[in-house]
Amino acid sequence: MGTTRPCCLYTDEIPDIDLKIHTLEDAFNSKTMRDLRRSFRRGEKPNGCRNCWREETAGKKSKREYMLEKFKNLDVDYKNNEGKELVFLDLKLGNICNLKCRICGSWSSSKWAKEELDYSNDPNNHIARTWLRAGQWPRESEHFWTQLDTILPQVKYFEFTGGEPWMIKEHFTLLQRAVDSGLAKDIDIHYNTNTTQYPKDPTIWQHFKHVQIAFSVDNTLERFEYERYGAKWKQSNSNINKVHELRSQGYPITTQLCTTWNIQNIYYIDEILVWADTMNFNSIHFNLMHDPWEFSLSRTPQSAIAPVMLYLQKMQVKHKKYAQDIKSLKQIVMNSKQKDAEDLHKKLRRTDLYRNQNFAHSHKKIAEVLHYEL
Repeated sequence: MGTTRPCCLYTDEIPDIDLKIHTLEDAFNSKTMRDLRRSFRRGEKPNGCRNCWREETAGKKSKREYMLEKFKNLDVDYKNNEGKELVFLDLKLGNICNLKCRICGSWSSSKWAKEELDYSNDPNNHIARTWLRAGQWPRESEHFWTQLDTILPQVKYFEFTGGEPWMIKEHFTLLQRAVDSGLAKDIDIHYNTNTTQYPKDPTIWQHFKHVQIAFSVDNTLERFEYERYGAKWKQSNSNINKVHELRSQGYPITTQLCTTWNIQNIYYIDEILVWADTMNFNSIHFNLMHDPWEFSLSRTPQSAIAPVMLYLQKMQVKHKKYAQDIKSLKQIVMNSKQKDAEDLHKKLRRTDLYRNQNFAHSHKKIAEVLHYEL
């Protein structure tokens, strides 16, 4: 939207920063960021980082811990409150997307925005209309690209999510600028892609130091198509295999399965992990969904806690490789204080009726313990 945050899980935006007017360095050196650095140096736990604190309390490795490990070799002066220079950028270049995933919304999907407007009794004043318009900002802001060029020589890591990053042509233009300036060989790229796209010309990746491609797959077969509405299971598998073929040809590519665990897929861990073993991913990342909150495991309704815990116990034994990850999911489910599933039912039912789907048919096991009927 042209706004900034310290990271993608931080709960608040940096105030008074608009990338259509300000620069990334303005955000990096803002009072909010300076205060955040001071807070960490004092050993505090800033409230804006509560998603990570919640995961760490459950024994799950958080985004904060992953990034500390990823950048452990960077020369960072933690006593310098201004920071040195920007070397890592997580760019969400708009909300252009071809899917309407159940765990998403109009902030990250232009398709979702249109559906949310159809739900509304007052579409002209709905926030989705603002997000639909604001999500076009990268195409309308020459200022952003101009100031990005000035810091490109110091950038070592790009992360692209979206929307769907492989549909956002401006990001490929940025990569070409890095290649043309001779900088690409020193830059790592990370993607989160919804598996439905394949670049017209992926050869540009050959010029970069490393390209990690995280495929967002939260379920299999019919349940995958339900949760990531608009995606086709066979086509998604085909696109993953195409990327793996590039890897086998010597492209500097590694792949990751990024599964976002939530109430919809928690009862299907076995199917997902068995499928993953056939796909030859370099790694699997257990991601947690925090918003929309109705799907969050931390809000698991009381009726589902006991059966889900029993199922996860069995999975912890069967999939020993992921025992610690599953243990942390159990901890989060067990600590849920959500009394009933009324809000979850409303959210599921509204979308089921709009899309002519039925969660009780596609997700029969979990629907039964949630007592969900269309």
